[in-house]
Amino acid sequence: MRREIRLLLLAELLIALGLGMLGPYYAIYVEKIANDNSLIGYSYAAFWLSVGFFSPLFGRFVDRKGRKIFLILGGFLAFLVSIGYTLASAIYQLILLEIINGIATACFNPAYKSMVSEFTSKKSKGFEYGLLDSVSYMAYGISALLATIILANLGLKSLFIFSGTFQLVSSIILTRKVSYKS
Repeated sequence: MRREIRLLLLAELLIALGLGMLGPYYAIYVEKIANDNSLIGYSYAAFWLSVGFFSPLFGRFVDRKGRKIFLILGGFLAFLVSIGYTLASAIYQLILLEIINGIATACFNPAYKSMVSEFTSKKSKGFEYGLLDSVSYMAYGISALLATIILANLGLKSLFIFSGTFQLVSSIILTRKVSYKS
């Protein structure tokens, strides 16, 4: 297996660990902030609508300016959002964080997906995509267990810091360790 694919697998593992840690406890976090679990839909919508709105724009920027800056920007913004989660005290702050998180995802994903497209071989493209999916799904499962341990022993703020750190390290790996055209 080529070095680039191994690094993409490592990056995928870190991304999924970081994102997956939040899933099991996000609703509890929103209820803690808003004192009302019915408001979770607003923050969830803010994230997905901003990703949908900004993805084509950043995809075009990736085509014009290259991937590296958008991998770093996306990872760094995701890290800042995770830190922001530890500071948020009102639902409007959480919605703003989710919009920024959507922008982070819209920066990162087009750059990351173009890397995957470039580095998967024509002969084994399906297999290599399958490996990436497998690593991602298993990491999401592991992250739920890891999140439970972190939450029980270190608390919710630590969970957010771990999550953001995994995402930031993934971006750094992709920009430092993988040689590519743009």
